[in-house]
Amino acid sequence: MFGFVINKLKNRKWLNLCLLMGVALFIALFVCHPMFEKGAGNQILDRLFTDHATQQNEFPAQMSREGTYAVADYPDSQSVLDKLSGYEKKWTEYVDINKVSSQQLITLSGGRADTEFGGLNHYFTIGYLPGLSEYADVVKSQTDTATFECSISEKTMDHYGLVAGEKIYLHVPDGSGKKEISFVISQICREKDINDPYWAKTLSDMGDVIFVSQDVFDEMMQYYSEDNISYSDFLMLDYRQINTENASLYDGYMEQFKDADKLYNDNIRDTLERFFTQQKTIKRMLWALELPCLVLLILFIRMISAQILSLEENDILVLRSRGATKLQVFILYMQQSGIIAFAGCVLGIVLGYIMCRAAASTDGFLRFTAKDIGTYRFVWQMLVYAVAAAVIMVLFITVPVWKKSKDAISEHSRGRISKKKPLWEKCFIDVILLALSAYLLYNYNKQKSTLAISVLENRSIDPVMILDNSLFIFAAALLCVRLTGLIILLVDRLFKKHFSPAMYASFLQLKRTRYNQGFLAVFLIMTVAGGIFDANMARTMNSNMEKRIVYNVGCDAIYNEDFRLRIQKNKDGSVSWMYDEPDFGKYESLKNEGICDGVTRVLEDERVDISAGSGSISDAYLMAINTKEFGETAKLQSDQNDDINDAHWFNYLNELAKEPDGVIISSNLAKALGLKVGDSLNYSRYVPEAVDDDQIYASENAKVCAIVKGFPGYERYTYETDVEGNVTEQEKYLIVANYATVVEKFGMTPYSVWMNLSKGKTVDDIYKNLTSAQQLIDENKNSATVQITNGMFTLSFILSLIVCSVGFLLYWVMTLKQRELQFGIYRAMGMRMREVKAMLLNEQIFLSFLPLLAGAGIGITATAMFVRLISIIYLPQKHNIGVNVYIYPSDMLELAGVLFVAVAVCYVVISRLLKSMKIAQALRLGEDS
Repeated sequence: MFGFVINKLKNRKWLNLCLLMGVALFIALFVCHPMFEKGAGNQILDRLFTDHATQQNEFPAQMSREGTYAVADYPDSQSVLDKLSGYEKKWTEYVDINKVSSQQLITLSGGRADTEFGGLNHYFTIGYLPGLSEYADVVKSQTDTATFECSISEKTMDHYGLVAGEKIYLHVPDGSGKKEISFVISQICREKDINDPYWAKTLSDMGDVIFVSQDVFDEMMQYYSEDNISYSDFLMLDYRQINTENASLYDGYMEQFKDADKLYNDNIRDTLERFFTQQKTIKRMLWALELPCLVLLILFIRMISAQILSLEENDILVLRSRGATKLQVFILYMQQSGIIAFAGCVLGIVLGYIMCRAAASTDGFLRFTAKDIGTYRFVWQMLVYAVAAAVIMVLFITVPVWKKSKDAISEHSRGRISKKKPLWEKCFIDVILLALSAYLLYNYNKQKSTLAISVLENRSIDPVMILDNSLFIFAAALLCVRLTGLIILLVDRLFKKHFSPAMYASFLQLKRTRYNQGFLAVFLIMTVAGGIFDANMARTMNSNMEKRIVYNVGCDAIYNEDFRLRIQKNKDGSVSWMYDEPDFGKYESLKNEGICDGVTRVLEDERVDISAGSGSISDAYLMAINTKEFGETAKLQSDQNDDINDAHWFNYLNELAKEPDGVIISSNLAKALGLKVGDSLNYSRYVPEAVDDDQIYASENAKVCAIVKGFPGYERYTYETDVEGNVTEQEKYLIVANYATVVEKFGMTPYSVWMNLSKGKTVDDIYKNLTSAQQLIDENKNSATVQITNGMFTLSFILSLIVCSVGFLLYWVMTLKQRELQFGIYRAMGMRMREVKAMLLNEQIFLSFLPLLAGAGIGITATAMFVRLISIIYLPQKHNIGVNVYIYPSDMLELAGVLFVAVAVCYVVISRLLKSMKIAQALRLGEDS
């Protein structure tokens, strides 16, 4: 039996190889899913931990416990430290992650103290920090063996005006009253590396602690009548070992720690909660992006398997006529498909691994890079997915055999061409699906703002929103098949009397087989339309993201200078403050060195109050600029269709340059306060937050000289998240003033340095800690969501080209083979080869060219209808620049070029087959059949 199956496969080796290709691609795409999901999940986790460290300025994976112990239970420091180490050991028994560092601090409540050089009534806490000598540098030191030695931080030194060698007289309770203990400041310390994971609490965070040795701390415990000793324990773990496999397990353990111990805390669970939400989004997005491509491959496999089954109908007839049961025939073909599925499974796993790595390496549509994709590795779930896909393929290929093997002889006697109208056409399924797609589109468009907020709040997206475009393409493809059939009947009715014999035979064939040939039309339309939509969706997403980033930055690179704030308390109790400006000349020299074409100061303040008439605005955004330098440096990214503003933004700079006390304001500010050009307003600024949170120190009257909708670096819409994770949209109001006027009226305050890089120069030629548009674009391209989208759209586009070309060529070649007898009869009746070719060309026009054109039209229509909606997933924020649809001619030319080559090759192959066809052999074939 097995040998018979192998021989059957060899007899139609090219068809079976094409079927193997389809099965392998289907399994490969299936296999991609778990690898892509796990890789993207690990990438998200790494990004979330990194972002947490940057935004919260703390190590992103810490477990901690803070509280007090009774001195009666723990009489010395070592017993407390041992207890804390026991907690750490218990935590890591369950959360099996390597320890990066550990910080343990124990303190006694201390008391009031005087200092040797006049300090009175200060409050100090006595503490022991085991890692102080290892992780801190001694700035100043002085020993004194006559008293207890202690160390203090630089902050404590500055705050109380202490010096090394100065004595501290601490008044502590000893049970019978107050007792004075003398300490000498032997060391003033600072962190060796404040970014070291050890410094969960920095020396500044520890407050007014005087640090002593362990022996001194134990001795101090004898003097106190305190019942408790305070402690804090921070355990820093290697967050890189937390991945998609163990994240849920570790989150459960940490939740149990918190339930069992109210003093336990960590900063890992919040990150994991955000990860689980984003992971759900990634899962749904992957399936939504993969499903259209899987359907396309199923259509391809169905087309080839149907051709094979059609060619083997005679084999089935012979088997049934010789006594084989339906079950035996079914098992025979199941073995045949099983061999193909097994080979496809082996190839699919390898191909899926390669495809996933290739997709993960993209940083744009059809742009493959050599970036690090270490998080995308082989996972054991790929084997499960491969087996599941192989089983699906075996059933999909074999099940139609059962129907064919029913009383095959009587079926054969009724003929092979089905003239029965398909069920979908009878029930108008195409119209119903089209209406459903339109309804979903209308409904989602009404909910755009709600959907955008859901994305910003990291809620799971609705996959139907992504799949709706595929539903539209499929429904439109069925409708085109219906219309193509009507067009064929209409043309035949109008010109039937004028047809030549060849053309009459061609339309006769079209009418007889139009229901059977509809499958090819749907396949072609979906591949072309899907390819066009994938290309346009990816281009639109990437282009809009890049343009928004360029607009938000406003120039090539920005450097935020470090300004030193000096605060002085006056005798009358008031506070004076002043910023020390760094040397700006080092930036101006970049122009002379040819690194920058433009450099300018841009003073920014987001705590500005504006009033005009009876109206007022709080928390407006002030930019103070030098108009000439700013015009040479800044860039305003325009909209796709026209400029954001009514005139070129240089015109507004010119108006500001004419008015030293003038300002440019945003259109929303003008609307909110009822202002127009020529009106006056007043704007006020607050003192630095380090001095006072809510104190206005100066105001200025200004004249409105221009009103703009967009300005370099100005984002009109901002979003704030409350403690419950709810996101609210707010508008930002812009006011732009002259730099010299602002400094004169308000004094020197921190500014950023904007740069316009010379051609061929990058930020690496200046400083490594610059903020540049290109860096932000690169970071955005490497985000998991964008990477998945670019990768899947790229794979879908490439697979569309391959499947469409192979499927189109194979279908027509096999159709020609099946009609060899018919062509032989036509030639025997006197039809010329030129007429046979004309007949085939006419059939291709209706069955191939019209669907291809329809596919292009449907793809462009789907782009116009759905791209802006789906872009909400990637661009949920409102922006000065709206979402514009981008269609790259190069993508359309690539698709058209591949299809043109496929059609040309098909026509050449058909011509050669017709030339090589022998009439007598064809007629003899008819006699044999």
